[in-house]
Amino acid sequence: MAVRRVAVTWAATLIVACGLLALPLVAFAATSAVNIQNSAFAPTTTTIKVGDRVTWTNRDAFSHTSTSDTGAWDTGVVTAGASGSFTFTSAGTFAYHCSIHSFMKGTVIVQAVNTPQPTPPPTPPPTAPPTPVRTAPPTTVVTAPPTVAATDAPTAAPTTAAPSATASPTVAAAETATASPSSSAVAVQLTPAPVTGAGPGPILFAAAALAVVALGAIAFYLARRS
Repeated sequence: MAVRRVAVTWAATLIVACGLLALPLVAFAATSAVNIQNSAFAPTTTTIKVGDRVTWTNRDAFSHTSTSDTGAWDTGVVTAGASGSFTFTSAGTFAYHCSIHSFMKGTVIVQAVNTPQPTPPPTPPPTAPPTPVRTAPPTTVVTAPPTVAATDAPTAAPTTAAPSATASPTVAAAETATASPSSSAVAVQLTPAPVTGAGPGPILFAAAALAVVALGAIAFYLARRS
């Protein structure tokens, strides 16, 4: 059963393929009509292409034939009102006649089918040249000079007032100052007056020194706190 179904399928496919192959011949084949009338073929010369068919129709009251001079075809006896046809499969010029009436003659010219020339591909339109791209000039970057960080000025170390030397209670011996020689010819000698007793001078000088030391200490303390 399965084999029969496959065979039927193949047969149907073959018939369809043959029909598709024959379709172009059927679609492009043409039929030219020739009338047999008054004991003549009209038209006398018929021009067709390979694959076309010629049909002769008898318009007379008696019979005729369309017979090739070379025996390529013969329609046989065509009675009154009947027709006979022949399909030409090769190019050439074929003469024919009526076998009943030999004086009746005609010609069929079969032209070869022109092979369609391949259509040239369309010419692409000219390509426009690329538009130049305008490049902006380079931008100069202005670099700011580096900022110098402000450095704190070094803080001067507090100056400690040096204690003043305490004057010795003993008065140094009096020096004798000798004046420089002047433009005058007379030399002048200065003799200091003799010191009599210590007096209050050393005590005041010591008190002043202590006051200076105290003020220096206070200034140093205030400088350290600030």
